[in-house]
Amino acid sequence: MRTTAVPIMLAMLSTPAWGEEQLPITIAPGNGIGEPEVSTRYFDGHKAWAIIWDRAAEENFLVIFFIEGLTMPDRERRKQMLDLAHDSSSDDEADLRQHIEGRIEPIWGLEVYWFGASERAVMKVDNTKPETFKDGKVHRGDARRNCAVFAANPPGTSDTLIGAYCPYLGTDVEVDEATLRQWLEALDLNVRS
Repeated sequence: MRTTAVPIMLAMLSTPAWGEEQLPITIAPGNGIGEPEVSTRYFDGHKAWAIIWDRAAEENFLVIFFIEGLTMPDRERRKQMLDLAHDSSSDDEADLRQHIEGRIEPIWGLEVYWFGASERAVMKVDNTKPETFKDGKVHRGDARRNCAVFAANPPGTSDTLIGAYCPYLGTDVEVDEATLRQWLEALDLNVRS
């Protein structure tokens, strides 16, 4: 499983995971990213959820962190958003770029701060292509991995929601602002009350 920036966030969650609980977040069924892996811990004394949908074969990836009862300062939230958009499975220079200036818009019945970002994608390991796995490491190619990155604070709470959705597009595909927003809308994300 490619975990991108998940280790960075999980390191912030400092106690063992709880048992099965009802997820605070749901997304639309039939979106092709399967069932999530879930862990729950504490962050600064607040219950925190890491919810990861990872379809390795298709390389679709959605990760959401939900922290109950804590409003993360904007400067921290922005850093965490960028961390989630980064695939850390290769040490090669990622050339992470923000393509769309951050904006706040109503999506999913929330005021969502979102932007688009991309970086050089990590190549699939292919034994017939030594450049994909040279010196015992995976490498990045020239194709770019695109992500819609988002954050929100559900109304009437001090909860913080941060996520990144990075669908597999194939090589050399560029996306525009309308496409990124469509990705977010199609998730049909719902915060349970």
